[in-house]
Amino acid sequence: MRRALLTVAVLGLIWIGYMAWPVYDLLVLVRAIETRDVERVVRHIYFDAVRISLTNQVVDAYLRRTGIQIGPLRRNIAAAAIANPVVEKLISPEALSQLLTVGWPVTVVPDGPPPATIGITANTIGTIWQIYANSEYGFGRFEVAGPTALPQQQRFRLEFRLLHWHWRLVGVILPENIQNLLADELVKAMRK
Repeated sequence: MRRALLTVAVLGLIWIGYMAWPVYDLLVLVRAIETRDVERVVRHIYFDAVRISLTNQVVDAYLRRTGIQIGPLRRNIAAAAIANPVVEKLISPEALSQLLTVGWPVTVVPDGPPPATIGITANTIGTIWQIYANSEYGFGRFEVAGPTALPQQQRFRLEFRLLHWHWRLVGVILPENIQNLLADELVKAMRK
């Protein structure tokens, strides 16, 4: 009986640790982004995967906005070449930090964000319970949406993966209005 209770207690502690570990790394990343700690931001973000994530979103929005129909193979081949002018402006540690804290792609659209724009900061990410409610867990996978003050369709979705025993940001799913804005900027860049 004692062994069974001890086993259940140990497994419960492991489960709690597994649930808290990515949230802790999320909060460390948010603080690093806010304080512009580039070294820590670089340690917590896998930029190659984030580049692919942003490229796919910008290309999908571009195709949706322009009405161009291409097959999946041609789309994948052309994705990097098409979206490169816009994605390159977002992929540095400073630019990605600014996108997430301001909630607007300032490096792409320097006119400034609309007044109601909210980014992800320690104040807007929410409480531990809100983070947990806005997250999805999987084996080696953690996804969270924020900021909590915005409706679901206007939130950023951050995707983390467990890589080499560290939770690293591997994808940023942009709200649809930001995707459309970047697609429009891509259309302008393609005309030049």
